[in-house]
Amino acid sequence: MRSHRFRFPVGFGTAVTITTLLSGCGGGSSSPPPGTVGNVVLRDANNYTSKSTLTLPKVQTLPGADLKICWGGVAKDILCHNLTATTDIDNVSFLQLPNLTEQEIEKKLAAGQLAASMIKVYRDFHTDHQMTCTTLSSMTFGGTALVPDQDYAAASDRKYLLLFSKGTTPGSGARTMMFLEPTAASTNTAIEAPDGCSSNILKFTADITTPQPVAAPKAGPFVVDWSQLTRDGIGNEVIFQKLDNVIVGFYQGMTVADLQASFLNIELIATSLYRGPIPAGQKYLDLTTTKDASGAAFTGFTSTDGVWAVAVMCSTCQVPAPIALTILKPTP
Repeated sequence: MRSHRFRFPVGFGTAVTITTLLSGCGGGSSSPPPGTVGNVVLRDANNYTSKSTLTLPKVQTLPGADLKICWGGVAKDILCHNLTATTDIDNVSFLQLPNLTEQEIEKKLAAGQLAASMIKVYRDFHTDHQMTCTTLSSMTFGGTALVPDQDYAAASDRKYLLLFSKGTTPGSGARTMMFLEPTAASTNTAIEAPDGCSSNILKFTADITTPQPVAAPKAGPFVVDWSQLTRDGIGNEVIFQKLDNVIVGFYQGMTVADLQASFLNIELIATSLYRGPIPAGQKYLDLTTTKDASGAAFTGFTSTDGVWAVAVMCSTCQVPAPIALTILKPTP
């Protein structure tokens, strides 16, 4: 594996972003900072903060066995969103991680700090969207197949991880996951993927009520600029080249506290939701280029009986959380 970060997103739904307007709430200045293009400028001071933990289930098996691995019983992902096993699981991946404890692996995944250099063996299987089972020996990577009696041996200095994912980018889009433990005490050779919700794999809390909201002009322009953003809501460095979508949403009849309580569903519960792609490496986007599901373009902050939020997303980042999130307060 290359020495970059191992990507581990779960398709959080909204990487809702932090925006701060020049003269708006949150200490805006009378002129934009050097290097900015937009008039709605994102700063770290307005970013949400979060805490997340992962507790992965573990199944013991016969060492070196060509395990049969099935995922047909998975009905919800680790965000407790519904999924269809045949269509929503595109990839099953196997990771051998030496010299780490299970607790260390969970912490690194939750913090977005699991690097590819920590993975000794990676193999995966691209599903056909018909069958919901595979075997260890069917997993390959770079033309090399997994060899169970070599790559899945009992050893005190190795841990084994299975990811069941949407998309086929290694480590990306995990919907559920588990540890495997080969042990001579077990004769088990059949694995069922855990349901992501009922297994209580992910615990995630976010604070979006403490950061100052950001003013946004009702009459426009509506150009969001995140060039001043340096850290995401977890505290990791923002990699601008990975940011790929902007979302702006309206939540009718809701408060900021309501959004915080439903943070993991923030895209699903929007009354109106507009999305637009970010050109590679670009650090700003005109919201009028975003569109809703019907293809209608964003025209402004016309609704006033609820909450507006804007987001910058990373669909291939390691942690299942927004890069940044802020609440917008439309102003005359």
